[in-house]
Amino acid sequence: MRHRRKTQKLSRNATNRKALLRSLVRSLIIHEQITTTYTKAKAASSLADKLISLGKIKTITAKKNAISILGSKEFINKLFDEIAPRFVNRNGGYTRVLHFSVRPGDGASMAVLELTERKIVDKKGKEKEPKKAKEKKEAAMREKEEKAQVQEAEKAKPHIPPKSAMTATKEKLEEKRGREKAKNEQEKLQHGFLKGLRGYFHRKSG
Repeated sequence: MRHRRKTQKLSRNATNRKALLRSLVRSLIIHEQITTTYTKAKAASSLADKLISLGKIKTITAKKNAISILGSKEFINKLFDEIAPRFVNRNGGYTRVLHFSVRPGDGASMAVLELTERKIVDKKGKEKEPKKAKEKKEAAMREKEEKAQVQEAEKAKPHIPPKSAMTATKEKLEEKRGREKAKNEQEKLQHGFLKGLRGYFHRKSG
């Protein structure tokens, strides 16, 4: 059974409330960050999330629903082509509301409403990359360069064909013979030296 849903009226009738929320969402789509009262920011946040969900669907019906809220192709193009693709890996939480300050005139609580994945622009109007994304990009570039260097080094090396089983066996036999030959020569030298010593002492005793 559908009961009356509690909504913030924002001190306006239904028509004016809808017009206010549309205006806030349009400003959010253009600037990606706006400052307003906390209550208005919370109300506009839910509508902005709904529109971004429509932007991710990318169907004619979704576009028609978005046009009925925003009412301009300029906003629709930016929503579907620029903003929605940033949230492909997200299933919600497209906007955030941050407490900002208190308004001096009436003491209303002010807040910042912004997209969680937004462009960061410097003073000159150039887009900045977030630090994490920048670090990941640099790490990927370094890894790519290292791989390219390794590949170049491998190409520069002379091609040595793999040894067959027969060649390996022959080499082992030759190595074994060489060790045996060296051992025999060493034994001959030792035997000759001992023989010479015996002859020397034998002559002395005679």
